[in-house]
Amino acid sequence: MTDGVGRAKRILYVGPKTGGDPLGVARVAPVTPTPEGALAYAIDGARREIWATSDPAWALEFLDRKAVDALVIEARVRPPTHAGPNPTRPMEEGVVAPLLRGLFPEADVRAGIQRDRVVALVAPDAEGTAVANRLGRHGVASVLCAPTWDELHGAIEALLAEREGGKIAICLAGGGIEGLLYELGVLRALDAFLVNRRVEDLDIFCGISAGAVLGAFLANGVGPDEIGRAFAGGSTRVDPIRRRDLFDPNVGEAVWRLFRLGGELLRGGVGPRGALSSVTRALPTGAFAGANLKRYLRRHLSRPGLTDRFDELRRPLYVGATDQDTSRAVVFGEPGFDHVPIHEAVRASAALVPFYAPAKVDGRWYIDGAFTRTTNMQVAVKHGATMVILVDPLVPVCSEVAGYVRERGGLYASMQALKALINGRFDRAVRAIRELYPQAVFYLFRPHAEEMRILSGSPMKYFWRREVEEIAYAKTVEKIRAAFGDLRRDFARHGVVFRDPEGRPESSLSRLEGVRELSL
Repeated sequence: MTDGVGRAKRILYVGPKTGGDPLGVARVAPVTPTPEGALAYAIDGARREIWATSDPAWALEFLDRKAVDALVIEARVRPPTHAGPNPTRPMEEGVVAPLLRGLFPEADVRAGIQRDRVVALVAPDAEGTAVANRLGRHGVASVLCAPTWDELHGAIEALLAEREGGKIAICLAGGGIEGLLYELGVLRALDAFLVNRRVEDLDIFCGISAGAVLGAFLANGVGPDEIGRAFAGGSTRVDPIRRRDLFDPNVGEAVWRLFRLGGELLRGGVGPRGALSSVTRALPTGAFAGANLKRYLRRHLSRPGLTDRFDELRRPLYVGATDQDTSRAVVFGEPGFDHVPIHEAVRASAALVPFYAPAKVDGRWYIDGAFTRTTNMQVAVKHGATMVILVDPLVPVCSEVAGYVRERGGLYASMQALKALINGRFDRAVRAIRELYPQAVFYLFRPHAEEMRILSGSPMKYFWRREVEEIAYAKTVEKIRAAFGDLRRDFARHGVVFRDPEGRPESSLSRLEGVRELSL
């Protein structure tokens, strides 16, 4: 039996092994032991295999190495039959609790298995109710109270019949130029491990700010290597991104506001504080106009083989922005906002004030989508994603040296505060994300330790482009190898072959103890 397309559906049973057939499969189909230690059977031609253990540590290791389609947790000492009612006692706390902690860590966006692939069996008594409540707090989708054999196998088969395959989404956060380069490095590293699909061939793309720029090209079929070459001097489909494409001083607005200021001062000023209020109104809304970035995107997305229309893309694209006057999150590409040209949507999403001025779309003014959402992961799940790759460069630097941030001045301190605010919001949402979307598995890539210092401060490090991308690539490769079992298992569930490009043996690619988040 091999991971990948066409393999048998795997069921892992964790509970007291009171016999060689813990789920009573022989009642529904002929059973054949496999040399590897599983029970193999078939229902209507569909192959199944059951693996059983009473050791939670072994179960967690198995989930790391293999794609498991259903996990059955026997949260009681099982009676001779599943016909009840039969008073039973819960399994020892040393079995259920470690398994749940290992499957669903408190502070991690990832889980050992999707919650809606878990079936738990409890006793029909007060202790069984307590166990069910604990399982419910972990978001386990299915808890059965003393089911009959038919009810149990019906629930397992219904679960196995759901979501054959599923969709893979890439959700890219903001972070300015440095964030875009960081995300390129992560995507290049991920692409190196994909065998039968490329990153640009995955199913859904969601982007905010810098991530929206990347998403517009990826959804058009332009891969991360080709986008990266644009920074290094250009490629066949993407011209070099020049400084003047990114940094066009907001002269027009500054002149207009100064002209208006002169008229107001002649009248003694406006507002509650007169001249002072007029002076504060004279400040431009952004240092850069963003018009050159908008023209750059429009020029490229109008070329043969690419499109500037959401409804003509080869893969769905969803771009997040923030309505400046209502502070509501808006998703371009969804109904009601899918008529907007992609270059306008991306420009609106990238309006990181005070660097870039707000963008006007359909009579409304929009600013950076990161002000309301870090990534659009919930949008991806709503549109059918069951595996979500999150890339979030907006992580504040962490230094034990007192005054490290203050010493670097106001701009550095402002960006540190913004990143802390956005990052804290995302971390608080982790548990809610897991509980809201039990059908999806999430992988989070974000900078860690020394990489934070390289990415800290101003998000406009144009001259650091090669260094940021290469560090992101190298560190991502390391972490992918540390979590290789998890990634290979979940990509296999979606029909994607995931393999180390250097052909390292699996034993050297197993998940490092304690690594549950792909933090770089």
